[in-house]
Amino acid sequence: MRNYTIRKFINDIHLWLGIASGIVLFIVCLTGTILAFETELVQTFDKQDHFSEKTGNKVPFEIIVKNLEADGSVVKDFIFFNDESQNIQFTLLTKEEANSGKPARGKSVQINPYTGKKVISIGKTRAFIHFIEEFHRYLLLDTKIGRPIVGVCTIIFIILCISGLILWMPKKLKQFKKWKSWKQGLTLKTKANWKRINYDIHNTFGFYALFPMLLMGLTGLLWSFQWYYNGLEVVLGDKLGKSRFDTTILLNTTEENSPKLNLSTLLQKADSILPYENKATRINLPLKKNESVMIRKKSNAFLAYDATDKLQFNPYTNKLVSKTLFKNEKFGSKIAILIRSIHVGSFAGNFTKIIYFLACLIATSLPVTGTIIWINKLKKK
Repeated sequence: MRNYTIRKFINDIHLWLGIASGIVLFIVCLTGTILAFETELVQTFDKQDHFSEKTGNKVPFEIIVKNLEADGSVVKDFIFFNDESQNIQFTLLTKEEANSGKPARGKSVQINPYTGKKVISIGKTRAFIHFIEEFHRYLLLDTKIGRPIVGVCTIIFIILCISGLILWMPKKLKQFKKWKSWKQGLTLKTKANWKRINYDIHNTFGFYALFPMLLMGLTGLLWSFQWYYNGLEVVLGDKLGKSRFDTTILLNTTEENSPKLNLSTLLQKADSILPYENKATRINLPLKKNESVMIRKKSNAFLAYDATDKLQFNPYTNKLVSKTLFKNEKFGSKIAILIRSIHVGSFAGNFTKIIYFLACLIATSLPVTGTIIWINKLKKK
């Protein structure tokens, strides 16, 4: 009887964990493939909700803010984009929410930058994407049931990635020095029979997609387990999604009148301080008289595509009171800031989105090709 080796043990772990989690991982990876280009899908199929025809000059931000607050709403912030035809996204609060002093998500509205009017949403793609997100995160089940199931299967997915890498490597130490031993795991034999091609798809493509799959798995656990979320914050030394917690600064001002915002001047100053081409700019307006105006710019730079530089101004004097640059953050803080971008693959723009999309396609195929390999071995025995 042959000895039960460590490699055989790892192979059994890889096999049975893969069979146990296969259906869930197939669903999670398939939906992840769709979500890789979530923004592009929404803006393409619901284009009328996000883009407007250029008709004359843009309406000044101050006028749009005044019109939106005429019915008693309070503008919390707004985002405008590098694409001049893209609508401006405003966040509105009720007066109760604005005066509560507590964080409030508010209501998001799209504004035509050339008419200053609200854009009535008529597209259905956003609703479809929301459905896919719920399927991806908790399988359309109750969150108390679905999240742990997805979380446990994500842990299994990480184990499968690591065990798969071990099984992909040459069997014997003396083979490590031979290129031939590595080559067979890096190439696809297209002229072989279909069983061998299926094996190579599982083995070779799985290796090429390994690193993105590990990133997706290790970050995906954040949405399933609070203990993992808290632990990663301790490890990184900062809040995850740090930019969500950015707040305006309380100012030591003796001004009695309300601040008279000159957003054009502030934006010109922001561009002079941060003189780079940006893909989006978010402006947080003061909800109280003694708060600053916060301007955050998203760069088009390759490795900081989803990172923001933050400036804060005194709304009475238009003077800069704070400047926080992404490049000056500690490594752990940078990871914490970009944690969602790392999970969805947008941290370096379309380049990493395409890589993640392909990796998700491969990950979706792995339960299928792995099951076929198992069935073929059963038939052989």
